[in-house]
Amino acid sequence: MSISYIAPFVKSCVSILKDMLELEVKSGATENEGDAFTSRGFCVIVGFTGGWKGRFFLDMSGETAMQIAGILTGEEYQSVADEEVLLSGAEIGNIISGNAITVINNSQPGLNLRLTPPSVFAGDGLTMFNVRLNSNSVLIDTSAGPVKINVAVEEGKK
Repeated sequence: MSISYIAPFVKSCVSILKDMLELEVKSGATENEGDAFTSRGFCVIVGFTGGWKGRFFLDMSGETAMQIAGILTGEEYQSVADEEVLLSGAEIGNIISGNAITVINNSQPGLNLRLTPPSVFAGDGLTMFNVRLNSNSVLIDTSAGPVKINVAVEEGKK
């Protein structure tokens, strides 16, 4: 499978960060991550199933996550463990992946991709490992700090 499957996720992420959060955004090049990458400290994971199976990761530092949560809620946060920071991360991850999956489903009828509920992990040194899935990442520089998206996909039977 080509790395073109990451493009809808990149476009959605850039759009949401710019339009919804009003952040300055600059997208980088796509990089092959292989089957593992190390989190920057705050990672939202959304799975998808259907004609493909895979995962979308939205990864950033705890400081960036707190800034994004602050933009969404109008509050200031001191810890990534604050429930509002965790919920804000989950919501942003859900919106980005939902938009991307809608684009994919509309362009490839019959895939019928569906999202799983988001999970949020916060902590230093966490390594994400994709069993039997190869992943690609794009680093997006924002005025709140760098945000990395990673998409791991395995084509299923249609």
